Amino acid sequence: MKKRGVIIKISAIVVGLFLIWLVIMWVTTPSGVFRSDYSTLLLSSDGTLMNAHIAKDGQWRFPPTDSVPDKFKVCIINYEDRYFKYHPGINPVSLIKAAIRNKRNGRIVSGGSTITMQVSRISSERRERTYLRKFIELNRALFIELRYSKDEILAMYASHAPFGGNIVGVDAASWRYFGTTSDNITWAQAAMLAVLPNSPSLINISRGRDKLLLKRNSLLKSLLERGVIDEIEYSLAIDEPIPDEPEPLPNIAPHLASAMLKSHEGERIRTSIDLGLQKRLQSIADNAAREYTARNNVHNVAILVKEVESGQTIAYIGNASYKADERFCNDVDIIRSPRSTGSILKPVLYAAMLSDGLILPKTLIPDVPLYLNGFSPQNFNKSYSGVVSADEAIIRSLNVPLVRMLRSYGIDRFLKLLRSLGITTMNHDASYYGASLILGGAEATLWDICNMYNTLVQIQLKEKGERRSALWFMMEAMSKLSRPEEEAEWRQFESMKKIAWKTGTSYGGKDAWAIGMNPHYVVGVWVGNATGEGRAGMTGVGYAAPILFRTFSILPSSGWFEEPYDDMAEEAVCRASGYRATEYCTEAETIPVPQSGTRTAVCPYHKLVHLNKEGNMRVNSNCYSVSDMKNVAWFCLPPVQEYYYSRSHINYRPLPPIMPGCADETDSFIDIIYPDNGAVVYIPKGFDNQLQQVVCEATHINPDATLFWHLDNKFLGSTTDVHNMAIRPSEGRHTLTIVDGDGNSKSVVIKVRSSTE
Repeated sequence: MKKRGVIIKISAIVVGLFLIWLVIMWVTTPSGVFRSDYSTLLLSSDGTLMNAHIAKDGQWRFPPTDSVPDKFKVCIINYEDRYFKYHPGINPVSLIKAAIRNKRNGRIVSGGSTITMQVSRISSERRERTYLRKFIELNRALFIELRYSKDEILAMYASHAPFGGNIVGVDAASWRYFGTTSDNITWAQAAMLAVLPNSPSLINISRGRDKLLLKRNSLLKSLLERGVIDEIEYSLAIDEPIPDEPEPLPNIAPHLASAMLKSHEGERIRTSIDLGLQKRLQSIADNAAREYTARNNVHNVAILVKEVESGQTIAYIGNASYKADERFCNDVDIIRSPRSTGSILKPVLYAAMLSDGLILPKTLIPDVPLYLNGFSPQNFNKSYSGVVSADEAIIRSLNVPLVRMLRSYGIDRFLKLLRSLGITTMNHDASYYGASLILGGAEATLWDICNMYNTLVQIQLKEKGERRSALWFMMEAMSKLSRPEEEAEWRQFESMKKIAWKTGTSYGGKDAWAIGMNPHYVVGVWVGNATGEGRAGMTGVGYAAPILFRTFSILPSSGWFEEPYDDMAEEAVCRASGYRATEYCTEAETIPVPQSGTRTAVCPYHKLVHLNKEGNMRVNSNCYSVSDMKNVAWFCLPPVQEYYYSRSHINYRPLPPIMPGCADETDSFIDIIYPDNGAVVYIPKGFDNQLQQVVCEATHINPDATLFWHLDNKFLGSTTDVHNMAIRPSEGRHTLTIVDGDGNSKSVVIKVRSSTE
């Protein structure tokens, strides 16, 4: 019984010691064994390495993987630990041999370490080689074997073993020494990598190359003798040279890599980037930047391509990447940089107004001078059309009609819409941006712009009943390539690939934009200087659009958007005004319009006009016999709109003059083009510190009329034909009055301020 009790006590002690050892090892061996910093890797959609950022500790150490390349696995086991699959973490025979060898040399020259023991050693922050450290490594190795499988242990070794200099792990070593993945290395390369962790100093290019070659070839010979490789494989392997210099890691999509580093440091980032497309577009961007630099000192180019259905980014060219003067700021990621939007938001406003039933595609929008408290938008060609259809305003990218449309829609309302569509940079309220919001008075990023349009295309591609016909009309307007007001060879962009596209140019020539889309892709392009320097002559159509169309030329062909009849209604529309037709619209046609268009306003331009029996003068019942009147439906514009419209529309018929004695208070003869009633007029001061002149402009329904100008009851002069009058008012409130020869008058009240305030 005593003997049995002793055995139980001994067993309990052994078990207790084992448990204590297990707890100690559990505490000292953290989960995952390694607590290392890792490089950040950017991979393409097919898993190809595109870019890498070095780990925080200055090591090229790729994030670990669960598998080990077959060739390296064979080589490392044959070279380092032939009994790896069978021992429990330590190899007593190897330890004994190492001890004998160390005693003979009087110092530690061999550790007899297994691969598991090496995992234990390199996972420790302490690197001294002593018997105590060896004992700790041995214990940790036993515990690692208890906790992990052989494949997991080998994977840890392959990911963390040193391969010379600051290169750690077989994946990093394969790229640095051979410019390829570890899965694609040859037998010779695998053998060289297998001998390096044992003597990493051998990779010093200036020393030890012969010794490295001998070690590699010795391992290859061993593989041949063991039947792992045949004679042909052996002959080919020993003929391969060892590398002369470490290979640079790939530097594709560097701006995307930097952006991803912020949120995915130390990870393998599998992106949706199409590697072939990325390379081709980077070349296009680099060539364009060189050309624009030589032509006009425009240095920076960005391209973003999104796949509509998935919403994924398939090409990300953050900037030109060719080596250039550092002043060119090629390291700036333009895709994420807020820039003035120019005209790039105009189609969204057009679609919003269609969707909300405020306009129809052909609704006429006033295109006459506009003055908004010091803000006076102008069209690109500095001219006016009187009125233009809404879709033509988009096609020609006219500024004045779009400002009027924005005021009608509501600046605050439009701002909220943009934010709901993903624009993240517009953080001020509507009063901060004002009406200039539609002309580039706010900033957005190329990333947000492309995402916004991608969302709109996705909506258009939804199932029936969920599509928006307003977006289809937007796409149709954007597919018209006419840009007559911008001096560029825009016709060169016509192609068999139908796309919807829009360009934009910010004030001062600082930003050139182009956005394009079809049912499969959205492409965004930005050209300019990252420093914010503007360049004369730089426009979206001249600089960004060529890159846009080069991009679409290499993308697969796509069809066009299906017309969403399920969100359309048949409506009688006035051909002349684009509004819903009234009984006075002499030419109306029933056409498909957005469902919301059925509640738009009716035509305000056609009205019934009463003429004398000759049909050459206007009359009324107060001055002419009703039985002798001719009642005619007439398309007539307000005087200011008519003034500009009639210049380019020779078929426009102005209203006949009023028969003498037939005028009434409702007739409008004079219209003041500038300034508007209630306007605040800012006038600069001259060198004499006095306010300079400001030119006022008016029009009369009778082109032969003479107008008499007065400022605060003081006569200024008269005008005929062209009715412009220069005035020099003092600061404060003034009344401008214009009278014609028949006593008809028109007045506006203005407030004059110095522009230096």
